[in-house]
Amino acid sequence: MMIESVNRKIAIGYLWNLVSKWITRFIGVISTLILIRILSPVDFGVATLANIVMALFVMLSEVGSDKYVIKSQNCTDELLNSAWSLNITLKFFCGVIIAILSSYIADFMHEPILRNVLLACSVIPFIGAFKNIGIVHFERELNYRPLTKLSVLVKLIVFPITIGLAIVLKNYWALMIGVLLSEMISVIGSYWIHPYRPRWSRQQWSKQWNFSKWMLLSTTTGYLRSRVDAFLLGRFLPVNAVGLFRVSQEFAWLPFSEMIAPATRSFYAGITQLIDNKPALTDQLTRYLALAYLLVVPSMFGIYALQDNIVLVVMGERWMAAAPVLGLLSFLMLSMPLNIALQNLLTHLDKLRYLVWMDVVMIVAIASSFFILYQQHITLLATYTLMRTVLMVLFIGLLLLVYKRVLCVPLSRVIPVMLLPVIPSAIMCTVLSEIKPMLASIPVINLLVLVVVGVLVFASLMGGLMALARKKVPEYDYLLGLITSAVLRHRWGTQ
Repeated sequence: MMIESVNRKIAIGYLWNLVSKWITRFIGVISTLILIRILSPVDFGVATLANIVMALFVMLSEVGSDKYVIKSQNCTDELLNSAWSLNITLKFFCGVIIAILSSYIADFMHEPILRNVLLACSVIPFIGAFKNIGIVHFERELNYRPLTKLSVLVKLIVFPITIGLAIVLKNYWALMIGVLLSEMISVIGSYWIHPYRPRWSRQQWSKQWNFSKWMLLSTTTGYLRSRVDAFLLGRFLPVNAVGLFRVSQEFAWLPFSEMIAPATRSFYAGITQLIDNKPALTDQLTRYLALAYLLVVPSMFGIYALQDNIVLVVMGERWMAAAPVLGLLSFLMLSMPLNIALQNLLTHLDKLRYLVWMDVVMIVAIASSFFILYQQHITLLATYTLMRTVLMVLFIGLLLLVYKRVLCVPLSRVIPVMLLPVIPSAIMCTVLSEIKPMLASIPVINLLVLVVVGVLVFASLMGGLMALARKKVPEYDYLLGLITSAVLRHRWGTQ
């Protein structure tokens, strides 16, 4: 009964996170669609480089206060106060370092305008550190409703302000001011939704540091792995290439960030209650992966097949150079469910050193391959993106190795849920490629027709495949049962 209760809470938490992500992302996508028609790739490039640098130093000061509190058995006021105070201290020094190094970073990136942008951004980490630590109680209880309301409210307030600033300023400052406002409103809202009022304390800093030292290193290397490509592109290629890469990345990863990532927070909070039950934990993990890949695999094949149509309709004709980049970047989603689930498991088990070593291997591989391309005087953004996509195979291999050797999770449970959707997705991709030349309507109609056809082809093929494989792949048997029961309940309710 306890496991069923935890699973139910995880599912409800996932739904609230999903609602939050969909609403905020919908607002964010609308905002981006408007902004890319007001601002240029250069503006997005400057904002991207500033955000990368700022986030890097934030990672260097990140001690995982929220996760430390969530995993603690006894959540006392002293624990909350110590975590809050330590976070403020580190974020203050983070902002100071960004301000001091702003000129050197601007010179290194060959972008003098970055100096003033980074100076302005240096206050953002310090402001964000004052967020009410008491809202962690919501996550410990798997109650994401208040957090959903807050995130949506912040987006609704910041969205029109950012658009208005873009119309007036017509440059990257609109984006950066929007980030600053978002952080300030989030801090104020955190005290509005939870009555807890933190106070300064240093009593448990040493205890938290025992957990946080690996968390700090892991978040830093993880961030470097995920952003070293854009950072090096800013060094090797013109700034507009970084803008193209960043915007393409945002749209290419929408299926994962909006459908799968919301489950992560409830997944982490839920496994804290299942960590001592290995069979139940393995079942929860593989079911999560099955759901993730059921959505991710067809999405990445679909984005690759429709890359030109998506860019033309969503981003506009002047962004057409982003089409091949968008298509290639979509394949990076293949590693994301494996990685995000592993991060949560290793964090709770205090085995973050394995994540650090994987990240270091990938950082060296990406940096080396990009440097080789640069030495060969290659300036085509799509070539760098292709190299980044190829290196994903190495990353997946490392992830599977850790699953098997460290967590002792049978790969016979993991690999089938990854590969089963590939066949119907590849067939769907082929069908879409054949149909595309036949359509002669306006671009938005063509895209809608292709999306509908793709969904119908994949759903029919995948449904049949799941029915055939349900005895050999229990995760898809579980999902098929959920889908069937949901359809029956819907029919029963409508009769």
